Amino acid sequence: MNLILASKQDRAATNIANHLLELFDFEAHRDHYRFKDCILAFIEKDSVYAEFAEKEFSNVDFIIFVSRHSSEAGVPSLTVHTPGNFGAADFGGSPGEICFSNPNAQKVALKELQVQRDQLNLDFEVSMEATHHGPLTGKPTMFIEIGSDEEQWINPKAGEAIATSVMKAVGYREYSFPKAVGIGGGHYCQQHTLVMLFREYAIGHVLAKYVPITEENVRKAVEKNGGCDAFILDWK
Repeated sequence: MNLILASKQDRAATNIANHLLELFDFEAHRDHYRFKDCILAFIEKDSVYAEFAEKEFSNVDFIIFVSRHSSEAGVPSLTVHTPGNFGAADFGGSPGEICFSNPNAQKVALKELQVQRDQLNLDFEVSMEATHHGPLTGKPTMFIEIGSDEEQWINPKAGEAIATSVMKAVGYREYSFPKAVGIGGGHYCQQHTLVMLFREYAIGHVLAKYVPITEENVRKAVEKNGGCDAFILDWK
């Protein structure tokens, strides 16, 4: 079962969730919505603090948090990444702990975000982000986000683009890509994004240049990557 979670505190999340309900045939249940092999649920906590949220549901295989992205630069963006902390846990999760990743779903989602961006004439960047922030979960987990401030969070076309990409990503089992761990580069992983969009590799975890690139962290990334056929290095 695919679990899609939207925080009630997050205007981007509610924007995306409302488009999921509008565009797809989710049926209301007591405290959530269902469509095929997907559950959509609203949560009270901010997503980065929703530790092990899957425990409230049965038979969860994959978690997608739909969310806002914030940055001081305010660049309109559509992003994906795996949550986790290779160092301190300043925004949810636990220090030195990372979630399991789903590289195939991240690749499918990112490629669909680019398609939707172009079809909807959105002046947004499409980007993968390095592994960062919480929560910590026990299942493969992906964040998919609208950035970077209030104007973009409530943009209906951005909500539609993310919703459509989410439903594309839950079909990840139909795809088989060589899986990779990314190392180096900045937070927005420009080179890794290009690999995801235009080469065969599906990247799960990314250790940006600002986190400790230690043997322990690399091993941890490989163990939680859902497979690792290659390392993709940004030498800069």
